[in-house]
Amino acid sequence: MRVSLASFALLACVTSGNAAEWRVQPIDTPARVTAIETVDGQVRVNAGGLWYRVALQDHSATLSFFDRPARPKNPDDAVRDSRVATGTRDIARAWFSDATEAYDHGVLGDKIEAGALVIERRDGTKETVRLGADAVFEDIEPRLADLDGDGKDEIVVVKSYLKRGSALAVIAERKGKYEIVAETPPLGSPHQWLNPAGIGDFNADSRTDIALVRQPHVVGMLELWSWVGGSLRKTAELPDAANHIIGSRALNMSAAADFDGDKSLDLVVPSLDRSRLRFVSFVPAHEIASVALPDKAVTNLGLVAIENSPPAVVVGLADGTLVAVRRD
Repeated sequence: MRVSLASFALLACVTSGNAAEWRVQPIDTPARVTAIETVDGQVRVNAGGLWYRVALQDHSATLSFFDRPARPKNPDDAVRDSRVATGTRDIARAWFSDATEAYDHGVLGDKIEAGALVIERRDGTKETVRLGADAVFEDIEPRLADLDGDGKDEIVVVKSYLKRGSALAVIAERKGKYEIVAETPPLGSPHQWLNPAGIGDFNADSRTDIALVRQPHVVGMLELWSWVGGSLRKTAELPDAANHIIGSRALNMSAAADFDGDKSLDLVVPSLDRSRLRFVSFVPAHEIASVALPDKAVTNLGLVAIENSPPAVVVGLADGTLVAVRRD
């Protein structure tokens, strides 16, 4: 489906913030948009099976064809359709292994989850963290982040207990061995799931935080968990958020940047019904703006840089169109 740039207009309905500063900009595409990925910081849009780069200027948007390189072959023991995380610090790669059907949730499109995480160090040595029979990794790609500032990566994953639901878990090296060192309380019942939304210093206290959405399909509570003294502590929450669609493999329906110009990291995430994009600050926890979309968000969100302005957020909609939401 094509949307002409000639039809560009101020479509946003903003319920907070300055309405004149936000707009929704349609972007012309050669076919229906089905996916958005961010690779090495660059947004890639899939339209009609082909991949394109996005460029935005003051009042124009362009797509340029991108001959997407083939993904490196997954390790033989990686769970089918999972993704390998690559790092720049002590961890070179990490991936989920030991495929299992012990958990019958299927929130990510099938009922195959992981029973283990493989960590490959920079020197090529590998170590495996295996879960017990009471839990699985209900996740696709591990997240590498230096949570404590020691120059070494921790690993953030979704761990789901068969009888108690999901928890956010942190895996780190302790005395030369990787293990789960912290996790949030499980949500309480089977098939209750959470999805991480971002990692960074969101509340400007010089500590790393992990944002997540608790039960993004039915509850939609955006929570901020801070890494304090080697443990996770919930420091804020806001309702009305969703960063996943049941059965989808797209887990990145959120993005982090300084959207309001206060030099603190903010978060953007769809509303629970995915009809709006909500821009949120945690300094303190409040909504910067809520911007109505022409149709429901269905893809990952991507950030596109604009000179002398905060980045725009690009998203594919249920009707196959592509839009950029931007603050001037």
